[in-house]
Amino acid sequence: MSSDSATTDAFDAAIAQIPSCALDEAGVREQRARYASLAPSVTRLEREPEAVLIDFEEGFDRATLEETLAVERACCPMFVFEFDEARRRLRTTVRETDQLPALDAMEQSLGGVRRVSY
Repeated sequence: MSSDSATTDAFDAAIAQIPSCALDEAGVREQRARYASLAPSVTRLEREPEAVLIDFEEGFDRATLEETLAVERACCPMFVFEFDEARRRLRTTVRETDQLPALDAMEQSLGGVRRVSY
């Protein structure tokens, strides 16, 4: 199995854990492509018990991040995003503790980056 196939499978499995995701098959494919284009710019992914912290390198594609977050806000309203401009850090949480498994999708979507887990 190739790493691309493994990443796709992991992403699909994580998406399946999000009960309120409103994306259709084409929408999931497009969102996956946006995450794939952002992944090389991620310098660190840190998983806390109730959040995912994602650091981006200087000069990353901010427009793609904004589009990705806009789609997430529309299709998966359980996510809460906070972006620290100075640190280029995205903090992702969920509104309710029973939605914590949705953070796995966020983590899987940027697979292959350096991870720090707690």
